[in-house]
Amino acid sequence: MNLQNNPIQRQAHLKPIDLDSLLSNTEAFLNTMYYVKTDQFALVPRKEHIATCINYSDLIEMRDEFVNELVSTIIQYVYSTEKQNKLLQQFTAQGRDISAAYMKIRKLAQSKFRQTDLKGQFSELLLYNLLQYHFKAVPILRKMPITTNPNLERNGADALHIALENGKYVIYLGEAKTYDRKSYGLNQALRDSLSSIVEHYNAHRKELNLYIYEDFLPKELESIAEAYLQGSLNLEVRLICMVTYDNKNSLTGSNREELIESTIQSIQKDIKSINIQSYDALPKYLYPRISYIIFPVNKLNDLLTDFKKELGV
Repeated sequence: MNLQNNPIQRQAHLKPIDLDSLLSNTEAFLNTMYYVKTDQFALVPRKEHIATCINYSDLIEMRDEFVNELVSTIIQYVYSTEKQNKLLQQFTAQGRDISAAYMKIRKLAQSKFRQTDLKGQFSELLLYNLLQYHFKAVPILRKMPITTNPNLERNGADALHIALENGKYVIYLGEAKTYDRKSYGLNQALRDSLSSIVEHYNAHRKELNLYIYEDFLPKELESIAEAYLQGSLNLEVRLICMVTYDNKNSLTGSNREELIESTIQSIQKDIKSINIQSYDALPKYLYPRISYIIFPVNKLNDLLTDFKKELGV
């Protein structure tokens, strides 16, 4: 077989795009978080995984700043820069100044969120930011909302992003779970999340009809998104599994560094209690493809309540 004539091999003929220029600026938001990349949490053998937490300013947890900056990324989550500029021109032409026009755009962006699934929206917005910052991966496809019955949960993975690594495009398929039940520790939460990401990996080609790329995707990536949707573009898929859970471990420290170290040690403690061999749904051939992000939160329910208030829903 002449692989060069096989349409599924089209990646070899794709022109590299400067994806870094298409990444959102997430620096202000990531300043409200602390993270480490380490192989110490390598239940799944991969070079590095990520442990993260809300940052501290001296002894004060930056919860308010975290929520505020997260919600501030909504516009870029919903609309590409080109779409934002079109809306800005439209709204200023209707007799609004720039500040009022941006307020209108933000209200429109917030209206896209599913008010019936607060945890899902929190998870997806968080994953959107972290995939860009940690993996330099630009969003390329997103699940379309169910307009006929917003109470129905949508199928499909939470995020499909694209990155350029060593001259080749790769897809990052992301699944983010937020567990606000105190009965769910990291063990159960990570088990559910890993099982879910494997399920979505196996089914995501069949579920591509659930995804869209309008409004938020830069024009430079439309042809790639369309080719992937049509099945004429073969890309390696990496799996990102993010778990946000209520941290039941007590934290101690007399300064910022000690509080952060206590949080990281609490993750290590939880990780050591997990037996990856008991994760029956996790095939070994996917191990090299999986990275996970572990995010313990103190009083998670309170944080979600603050997120809802800031979101204005």
